[in-house]
Amino acid sequence: MTEFEFLLINIYLLSVFTLLIKTKTITQIYRFMKLLIIAMFIYLIVLAFDEELDLVILLVIGIPLILLIVTITQTEVLLILKRLGLKKNTLFVNTLEDNIKIELIKSIDHLSGKQIGALITFEKNSSMDEYINNAFKVDAPLNNELLSSIFYPNTPLHDGAVIIRRNKIVCAGAYYPSTERLDIPKQLGSRHRAAIGISELSDSLTIVVSEQTGNISVAVDGYLDLDISKESLLLYLEKHLQT
Repeated sequence: MTEFEFLLINIYLLSVFTLLIKTKTITQIYRFMKLLIIAMFIYLIVLAFDEELDLVILLVIGIPLILLIVTITQTEVLLILKRLGLKKNTLFVNTLEDNIKIELIKSIDHLSGKQIGALITFEKNSSMDEYINNAFKVDAPLNNELLSSIFYPNTPLHDGAVIIRRNKIVCAGAYYPSTERLDIPKQLGSRHRAAIGISELSDSLTIVVSEQTGNISVAVDGYLDLDISKESLLLYLEKHLQT
């Protein structure tokens, strides 16, 4: 094995490992593994005919490497395509309509400014039925007034989470198991811990508004991004709520 081939194999393994870490849902893992199987199948066919392998090796290794680059730069690529005027239905579908995003941002901005605590979860591929069935059913279109009013202090549902499926608020007053991690800062309250907890159990995205500071945070894939701007929140929505 030449040094060049050894380098290519290391790049290949690094790309596969990184993609598997970033790939959280069973459906995504299945699609990714299918591509790898196809690439290896092409490699074995050419190997059987004893042809020149350098080009094929580059192709096989390049597939996960390209996938890795696309995964890392997904948000930036989609924003560029959007600015070029390509309609979202042409290349991708976002589970939230643009007018719903505006209503959501208005509500988050209002709650943050008033320092009203909130916990808002967006269902993705993992079903949230377990939590929806134990919560108060709403089943209404998402809008600023309804979403904000749910979290006002002293109302019956303000302590729990709102779960959003597509463009609808399906329930309010949902409760999640708290994360068991020991490295969470002590100043973070039960909402932040619940947000991390549900992100560890599903591929959902959860927005937290702190009632102490009004800061906005996002929990996804077991990671909590603290004190983000409205612009960063919009980027999270663009990146993580696509099918």
